[in-house]
Amino acid sequence: MSYALLPNGDLKFTFEGHAPLLISTYADGIVRVRWLPHGVVHPHMQRTWSFVDERGSCPPEGWERESLSAVIADRFPQRMPSLTEYASRLKIECNSVTIYAELSHPCLTWQIDERTVCSDNALIGYVHDARTGRIAHTLSRDLDDCYYGFGEKSGKLNKHWRYLRMRSTDALGYDAEHSDPLYKHVPFYITLNGYGTAMRVYGLFYDTPYECSFDLGAEIDNYYGDYRVFRAEGGDLDYWFIAGESIEGVLRRYTALTGRQPLPPRDSLGYQGNGMGWLEGDDPKAQLEYFTAQLRAHDVPCSSFSLGSGYTRAADQKRYVFTWARDRIPDPAAFISVLKAANLSVAANVKPGILTTHPRFAEASQAGLLIRRADSDAPDLAPWWGGEAAHLDFTNPRTIAWWKALMKSELFAYGVDYPWNDNNEYNIRHDLARCHAFGADVPLMALRPVQTLLMALASFEAVREHYPARRPFVTSRSAAAGVQRYAATWTGDNRSDWKSLQYNIPMGMGLSLSGFANFGHDVGGFAGDPPGAELFLRWVQSCLFTPRFTINAWYRACEEAPWMHQSVLPEVREALKLRYALIPYLYSLLYEAEQTGAPVIRPTVYHFWDDPNTRDQSFEYMVGPWLLVAPVYREGERQRAVYLPSGAEWYDWHSGERYAGGQTVVLDAPLNRLPLLARAGALVPTERDGKRRVHVFPPSGTGESAFELFEDDGISLAYRSGDYRLIRLQLQAKAQQIILRADADVSWLLPISEQRPILRQRL
Repeated sequence: MSYALLPNGDLKFTFEGHAPLLISTYADGIVRVRWLPHGVVHPHMQRTWSFVDERGSCPPEGWERESLSAVIADRFPQRMPSLTEYASRLKIECNSVTIYAELSHPCLTWQIDERTVCSDNALIGYVHDARTGRIAHTLSRDLDDCYYGFGEKSGKLNKHWRYLRMRSTDALGYDAEHSDPLYKHVPFYITLNGYGTAMRVYGLFYDTPYECSFDLGAEIDNYYGDYRVFRAEGGDLDYWFIAGESIEGVLRRYTALTGRQPLPPRDSLGYQGNGMGWLEGDDPKAQLEYFTAQLRAHDVPCSSFSLGSGYTRAADQKRYVFTWARDRIPDPAAFISVLKAANLSVAANVKPGILTTHPRFAEASQAGLLIRRADSDAPDLAPWWGGEAAHLDFTNPRTIAWWKALMKSELFAYGVDYPWNDNNEYNIRHDLARCHAFGADVPLMALRPVQTLLMALASFEAVREHYPARRPFVTSRSAAAGVQRYAATWTGDNRSDWKSLQYNIPMGMGLSLSGFANFGHDVGGFAGDPPGAELFLRWVQSCLFTPRFTINAWYRACEEAPWMHQSVLPEVREALKLRYALIPYLYSLLYEAEQTGAPVIRPTVYHFWDDPNTRDQSFEYMVGPWLLVAPVYREGERQRAVYLPSGAEWYDWHSGERYAGGQTVVLDAPLNRLPLLARAGALVPTERDGKRRVHVFPPSGTGESAFELFEDDGISLAYRSGDYRLIRLQLQAKAQQIILRADADVSWLLPISEQRPILRQRL
């Protein structure tokens, strides 16, 4: 065995009978570990698309893995570690992280601030199956560990004891408690280890495009102790250890590495009209006229409309991307103008599958734009909606150019504003189908999530090029680590039942803790029978604060809209108006997400991680730092029990009643009320009828708090050049007085129970 500090700063270990191990240490608690079973970098893992440079971007061809230290140097410069050699191991120190590396075989023990948080399994830490190419990394597992993130996953918030697969699939009508895998490939998670002063937090990001899995305690073997396993179907092991002082700190560093969600257009925070049924009939234009008329008739606010794939359904009943159903929509511009006349922005569904009957199939095939068979240059065909299809190969620069050109000429030219990337999981069963890979010719199994990412990039660039005065906006069903820098997302084709309403809550928080600040759910459920009135209303209430709010469903015999059930329409309307009133708060949080990586929707453990009762709190969520939402997810319930995290006081948003933290309270939850609480110290900006108001919830004793309200034109990129305004709101609570300050004219609203005199000041 030997080790050497290489000129580039990497520490390389070579072992007798074992593959080499490389460790790279960076500023701010970042460490990269590579284990190379083939002795050198795997030929299909020469590049990565997971990371961004100082501009927050990544080129279409990705980065050479060997160059990543230079790519991230502006945020996390490589640091020379301090080394201390002992008889059987090497001590590696860099900032708060200490690693003990065994000298006889690959085995690392990790410490943060001198406390051990995990270690490789001494017997099976690093395993490579030469026959199949599969690799595995086995770590210790403390029984009180909590594991959060993993992108979009079913079940409760804490994934301890679960087995999770990363292989994006079209999971129509999934079981939100049990189904796995789902739509996304995000092999990143955050570990909360220990309690009290011994508590430590760290993230692990496995940078692999291969199908992979995490066993977090589902598998038990007495001979190997308590362990967790990461397994991948091929490639090398390339993982990043991210130490943090909190969950917030880990997420800030992770998103600084992989990119942050860009600020969306402000109107994307309103209700987004949707639903397949609107475009499936004989006269879609008349249907849209009816939809916009109903908005006016029912006084329902709406900001945008997403065209389902029905606009592409040809006379043969098949759907062809970048075509229009000319037999039913003879004039696309006039069709779109119906929505524009109602002051709605328009998104259009696009898919990467090209049916063999598509009018452009031969063109795409002859140009080499499609994923090819393993044994020839013929397009690789797979099942698709309407027949066999080949998938576009976005690792070919010509495909990206073709996609952007058609998006501009066939969609944007008629008035469409944004693309909606759908059915983009690339769940092709032929793992050895071939991708262009920018000239490298790599099998699909090594690029599946990269195809999804590059499709998002292509759509993002198309918007940016065609509408240079606007900020790009894309929505994508599937996603990989890094897609958040191009697209918002949602939790796919959920089932219309109470269980989906309940378990979509922690599913969304998993996305939040994986870098996806801008997400939503299909309100009311996409698959299955239409929701009843109570389920529909409770779903509307549950999703009031997710950045993406849309009512979308499989084509079925009902109107997929707020007036679906007239019996609860008044309650739905009032809920939507509350959402619109809170857009200033949500928009400010999305600006914060772009700047820092902080999510909009947060589990209580994000802020109150030192309260053990929050670790498994799966069915309530925070909106930013101030609001706590407790959706009703059981039929017939008119009360809601909710645990209030310790370390704060809490106000009932509706009544103004104040509660101490660290207890479970029971709140009234009649059909017209979403249980909603505000944390003491909260400053929540709202706007109704053009009037700016700030809801203030002072602590019962003394204390200070602040919030920054972000304002700009809501559509352009001018804010990146300084054309915006941050209005600072401040609260100072004293024993005998409340002082409120702002550097703009605002109206202040306080709980009716507050008796202290109020002093209002202009900053």
